Amino acid sequence: MYICTLTFLSANESLHRRRRDKTPREAAIERRYDTSLRREGYKMNSISNLFSILHLDAEDDKEQIVSLAVAKDETHAKKSDVTKAKGQTSGKNKSSKDDRLQQQTLPSSSGDYKMPLVWIDLEMTGLSIEVDRILEIACVITDGNLTKSVDGPDLVIKQTKECLDNMGEWCREHHGASGLTERVLRSTITEVDAEKQVIDFVKKHVGGQTPQLAGNSVYVDFMFLKKYMPSLAAIFPHTLVDVSSVMALCIRWFPKEKRRAPAKEKRHRAMDDIKESIRELKYYKEAIFKAPNRARQ
Repeated sequence: MYICTLTFLSANESLHRRRRDKTPREAAIERRYDTSLRREGYKMNSISNLFSILHLDAEDDKEQIVSLAVAKDETHAKKSDVTKAKGQTSGKNKSSKDDRLQQQTLPSSSGDYKMPLVWIDLEMTGLSIEVDRILEIACVITDGNLTKSVDGPDLVIKQTKECLDNMGEWCREHHGASGLTERVLRSTITEVDAEKQVIDFVKKHVGGQTPQLAGNSVYVDFMFLKKYMPSLAAIFPHTLVDVSSVMALCIRWFPKEKRRAPAKEKRHRAMDDIKESIRELKYYKEAIFKAPNRARQ
């Protein structure tokens, strides 16, 4: 651009010198040439200005591109942060969900015993609910198939010496021999305390299910519960699982299988009696309660 401008000025001075020495015709031709040069100079200046404008626009475009690139990077970074945050939140939610899922799949006390049987045995001063009292209570819970069990409270209940002195001969003899009579006199557990402990145990392992009371001649125990532990008795429906009734039917229908049943030790202590009852019913289940074509082999 600078070279074109200098060339234009030199040519212009040369024309002025030559114009003074030439004829009018030559002068006219030179003027036309001079006009042409001026036009070309204007064009060159215009081109120069155009390049200048283009240069400035290019700088602006460069700044704009850089600005857009920075903005894009910032937007990408923000999106990345948002995605990362979502990932962390999702991870936390997944972890929380996994935790909840793990908590749901862990063994729960109330879920391990389907169709539960609550085995309760009482030792009393006699069989009359009007005058006799509870000396001992024990509890075991099994599932309906007798495959799982959990031992519960095994409690000796305090009674007065007068109450014990009024026991019949059989009770004085057996409860004295087992050591129960002496333990009753030393006990500090009341019937109310014992009832609460057994209720808490049953609710813990049964939950919202309906348990059935089970045992040997358990209807007698049920009557005493209604009399002296009514809140505990209220947990159970009136349908009872009485092993002694099953035994009576086995004697009549399957005498051979009945003779093979486990022998009872008859210790007359609550927990021992429950364990014998469970073992006896489990035998009947496996030996008799099976498909008809296998029952009398």
